[in-house]
Amino acid sequence: MSEEKDVTIYEGAPPALRLGEVKAQVELIQEIMKSVMRDGEHYGKIPGCGDKPTLLQPGAQKLVMTFRLVPDPEIEVIDLPNEHREYRVKVKLYTQNGIFLGAGVGSCTTMEGKFRYRKADLTCPECGKDSIIKGKAEFGGGWLCYQKKGGCGKKWANADNPFGVITERVEHDNPADYYNTCEKMAFKRALVSATLTVTAASDIFTQDVEDMPEVFKEKGKDIKPPTSSDTEKKEEHPSEEIISEAQSKRFYAIAKGSGYTDEEIKKWLMDSYGIDSSKKIPKSKYEEICKIVGVKK
Repeated sequence: MSEEKDVTIYEGAPPALRLGEVKAQVELIQEIMKSVMRDGEHYGKIPGCGDKPTLLQPGAQKLVMTFRLVPDPEIEVIDLPNEHREYRVKVKLYTQNGIFLGAGVGSCTTMEGKFRYRKADLTCPECGKDSIIKGKAEFGGGWLCYQKKGGCGKKWANADNPFGVITERVEHDNPADYYNTCEKMAFKRALVSATLTVTAASDIFTQDVEDMPEVFKEKGKDIKPPTSSDTEKKEEHPSEEIISEAQSKRFYAIAKGSGYTDEEIKKWLMDSYGIDSSKKIPKSKYEEICKIVGVKK
């Protein structure tokens, strides 16, 4: 005699999907991704983070609209020392008839490096202006009191550093400037998490890393991940003037300094720009590419 097991049935819960319905839902998501979503706007890939595309907030909103889901956020605010805050958001997704389908969570705090710190200003000992910048490596490096920032134009070699110990970033003196930004960021993370859970799209997309610059970033700088809206994927540039050997070496030094391996650099250049060597980078794309690989891995 077989043993009977109790099964909890939630009142008002929708019936389980049939095999054909599951297949149809997966195919619908794939078709939405192919026909409606755009790489770099609704989803994207991050160098060194695998081949699975990352679902971005606009993509999550497209899926929410497609399946007629209704988000219901719950926000918890936690006060931290020195006027910092953490926002914890839980987004519940319902059908239009009010049936609960699932939820996702996300958090954001002003203690995250992106919001906690800003780039430190260096004061020129000659003119007293906060206009010191680091000189470019191809021009000898060093330091410059930048005239376009109101400076006097004075230059120093690396060996003649007059600033002593240089702090590249300092804490913001008013965390409240980022309260609203952190709240929206936490909601965005929770919405993407809930969308992936309810639509079972995690086999197609990974969790939202639209804000990957918070993790892979150069100190004090916000760098957006490379996207096809910023680049021309797999397109050769035979008619464009390419960079010099010195510029190629600078790009390579930046990429290696950010922690990328030779293989990752080569693969990313080919996947994003259709370039098989750093020596073939077009001059028109050079600064853009250097900015992207400047993101710390």
